[in-house]
Amino acid sequence: MKRGTETILLVDDDAVIRDLAAAALRATGYTVLTARSGGDALALLKDHAGTVHLLLTDISMPGMSGGEVAEAVAAERPGIKTLFMSGYTAGAALHDSVRDEGVAFLAKPFVPTNLLRKVRAVLDAS
Repeated sequence: MKRGTETILLVDDDAVIRDLAAAALRATGYTVLTARSGGDALALLKDHAGTVHLLLTDISMPGMSGGEVAEAVAAERPGIKTLFMSGYTAGAALHDSVRDEGVAFLAKPFVPTNLLRKVRAVLDAS
């Protein structure tokens, strides 16, 4: 598995998923900022002076949806890449803002190697 050096903002309201994903990413060299909600993610982003290369967010969360988080993060950090994840089927769960063809998506549950491959693919995509 190719090691990473980038910084990832991980947003998921499920602590188990958030901790599993963060541990796998950190073990492979990524810097991971973790948030349990969209509001927490935006606060972290404002406090983090460095570059954030990827937003990895759940789609269905209380308060702000993943699509809303992605829009707010992109307004703060134009050019940030986004990877959405969800435990629901893509057709039923995707918020209007993430239905576009070509949107990076990872189905939950996932094994860490699938997460790492997908993150790397999104980061390496032009």
